[in-house]
Amino acid sequence: MFRTLSKRRSLAVILAVAAVFAVFLVRLYYLQVVQAKENRQAAVKSAVVSVAPLRGEIRDRNGNLLATNRQVNTVIFDYARFPAGREMQQRNEIILTLVRMFENAGAEWKDNLPIRLTKNGVLKFRKNKDNEVAYLKSKAFLHLNPYASVQNCFDALVQRYGLEAYDIRDARNIASVYYSMHKEGFNANTDYVFATDVSDALMTLVKEKNDVLIGVGVRVDAEREYVNGTIAPHILGVVGPISAEEYEQKKEDGYNKNDVIGKSGIEYMMESQLRGTAGEKVITTDADGNTTETYTVLPQQGDTIVLTIDMELQRVAQNALRNLIASQPQTRAGAVVVMDTRNNDVLAAANYPSFDLESYAKNATKLMENKLKPLWNRALRSTYTPGSTIKPAVAMAGLQEGIIDENTTVFCNGVYRYYEDYQPGCTGYHGGQNVVRALYNSCNIFFYQTARLLGIEKLNSYFTMFGLGEKTGVELTEAEGNVDSYNYRISKGDIWTPGLTLQAGIGHGDNQFTPIQLCSYVSTVANRGVRYKAHFLKSVMRADYSETLMESEPQVLSQANFDDKNWDLVWQGMLLVGTQSYADFSRVPVKVAAKTGTTTVVKHGVDTYNGLIMAFAPYENPEIAVALIVEGAGSGGSTAPIASAILEHYFSRKSTENARQPEAQLLP
Repeated sequence: MFRTLSKRRSLAVILAVAAVFAVFLVRLYYLQVVQAKENRQAAVKSAVVSVAPLRGEIRDRNGNLLATNRQVNTVIFDYARFPAGREMQQRNEIILTLVRMFENAGAEWKDNLPIRLTKNGVLKFRKNKDNEVAYLKSKAFLHLNPYASVQNCFDALVQRYGLEAYDIRDARNIASVYYSMHKEGFNANTDYVFATDVSDALMTLVKEKNDVLIGVGVRVDAEREYVNGTIAPHILGVVGPISAEEYEQKKEDGYNKNDVIGKSGIEYMMESQLRGTAGEKVITTDADGNTTETYTVLPQQGDTIVLTIDMELQRVAQNALRNLIASQPQTRAGAVVVMDTRNNDVLAAANYPSFDLESYAKNATKLMENKLKPLWNRALRSTYTPGSTIKPAVAMAGLQEGIIDENTTVFCNGVYRYYEDYQPGCTGYHGGQNVVRALYNSCNIFFYQTARLLGIEKLNSYFTMFGLGEKTGVELTEAEGNVDSYNYRISKGDIWTPGLTLQAGIGHGDNQFTPIQLCSYVSTVANRGVRYKAHFLKSVMRADYSETLMESEPQVLSQANFDDKNWDLVWQGMLLVGTQSYADFSRVPVKVAAKTGTTTVVKHGVDTYNGLIMAFAPYENPEIAVALIVEGAGSGGSTAPIASAILEHYFSRKSTENARQPEAQLLP
């Protein structure tokens, strides 16, 4: 009986075990066969990633490249493969390993944390990083009080990212990467860029450590490159990482948080054309970690911007300006603008001191702190007292209004004695002066008299006809300048006196104009009253040059219908300055008409003298206008070598080009 019962129990156990195995076998079959396809799909991750387009090129008027792109190696964090946030320690080790690899190779990585570690091991906020420090403390990140100390911020970073086991230097470096990852929005659709422009050797090392550097990827990107970063940097402008504010404004246009955007100059003003159209690709990662990329939308390169700038003439202008300033210890800064008088295309716009676009990112802080302001565009944004360069406009006003004519003579004995309580002087004793000789000798007495008889309102109306105190219309940011007047003085709480009218007649008082305004002014003189809108932009073309999208046309802003005989007199006076004065243009192969100016500027209680000159040529049929200022030059005539070098290059090259011109072929 007991044996029978025992056999029954054994059979029951066997059947139970068999049933369990049967269940497992059925489940295994279901998972591996029935659901095999679904399981394989579940093991695959995919993400749609935006692909930045190539930035458009910038060329000069002759097709010479000024700004283009070059291929650079980039190290990124791939969100799909990078350890998840809960795997903090693994993330930390990956970041630290990568940072040390770069430091050992002497290579830079994106270190934007506004906390630095001094050589003595002291934590400090970085200088000029107030916005970054504010973001670090903000609710968007550490959620600290605005008055939190640097140690408070660092302690919060250590706690947030589990960095207690690391020394202060390693903890700070790891935290810096997290700071940038957070600020730039590292997510499934946005890679985090750890470093750009990485050497091939270092890229190879990163690839070799792919088993340790999980989620760290490498790719080839495009970076802005300048054929010569010292050529027209203020005009071309700079690019840089998009800021949080810029991203909020541009995200609807397809920008990402790690994009590059134009910050100044043409790069900024033509951003929408240069940007191009972003593409999209799908990155798929299978269960074994293998990735594939499929483009769903191809990126389109930005348009090509063609400037009015002549690269070689720009180089000559820059070199001439720099060389003269370097040769005179008292001079420290200046600017020069060159225009085509037939349309006011800007052929050159040079500043000194200047900077190199190629090294701008590395030297930005030093450049911004430099007291001479090398980043400042003096040619467009600095205003200067014009001095005697104003006299052609005063002469034209007097002639056109009938206050003076070709026979009018004013006697100069060195002092203007019309007012008992204000008797300004002249630079010499010129004797009897007509308008032509007064322009040649720059006789203040003649122009005091002319200005007094005109009155300030009538005088200023002529300044306006020449575009003085008004923007020239160029595509870049420019200052408006100022025409001294009764209303202007009242707005400052000052009073207007008769003596200020006299000073306006010789370009003093509170008359303040930019170098580009002065160039537009002398161009208008060369055009006998026709004033064109100034241009830096010649045309916009497709990246493949298949289509011209926009082309600048000459645009007349105003036209003063002055009598030709009056223009003849003003031109004759300027011709004497350009051919018989101490402003030497003897090396220029054509006749030059010019006017110099010298103004007094008080700096630190000491009088200094700015030198100005403006000129046009050829005298018989003007093509080119030049205006320049050298701070501290001592006199306008001393700046003539700059204008002379520019005009000599322009006409010598033109002569060579004409000599080479094939028969029956027209010049553009």
